[in-house]
Amino acid sequence: MNADNRNWKQLESNIDQDLSSMIDESRIPKIRSQNPLVKIKQNLLINMIWGVLICCLYVIVLIRFNYIEVRLCLGLVLVFSLWALITAFIKYRKMHTGILADSSLLQELKHQHSSIVSWMKQQSRVALFVYPISAAGGFMLGGAVGSGKSVALFMNKPLIWIIFLVVIAILVPLCHLLTKWMFKISFGNHLNALQQYIEELETEK
Repeated sequence: MNADNRNWKQLESNIDQDLSSMIDESRIPKIRSQNPLVKIKQNLLINMIWGVLICCLYVIVLIRFNYIEVRLCLGLVLVFSLWALITAFIKYRKMHTGILADSSLLQELKHQHSSIVSWMKQQSRVALFVYPISAAGGFMLGGAVGSGKSVALFMNKPLIWIIFLVVIAILVPLCHLLTKWMFKISFGNHLNALQQYIEELETEK
């Protein structure tokens, strides 16, 4: 090895030692190797991909079936889906997964945890108003296609309206529970791990 290479290696070693001395490694737990923010961001990307596919499906249904009532309902659901997709994308872009300096690590982890939890709650609250519309559109579409009649003719019976209301009353809470379960599967464990790291850092302060 020539003198220049030896000098370069020595310089790199000195830089690494200087950086190590600036950061208290005991204050940064195993989050370096098992960063829950990385997992959360990955699952957020997966959710966005599913969101795009669902939006495409709604567009196909809106084009394929010429029922004004169904188009109105599913059109509103499509708007919500696009809104959810956009907010998820914004959250994805703003999420930092890199480990910052020791002084700002705790603050950043708290911010990211609070931001994700708030986003999930916002999505769930808004979705509660969309579930009845989605269920209504699906019911009318299935009934019209199955009966071969227009939506107005298919819905022109008291029994159908009773079934319609029962279906909505059943599907809305089920969809809400399904959404909570999906959020828990996608983000629950990683948010818990993130909270644990936050508590560890707070204890060490």
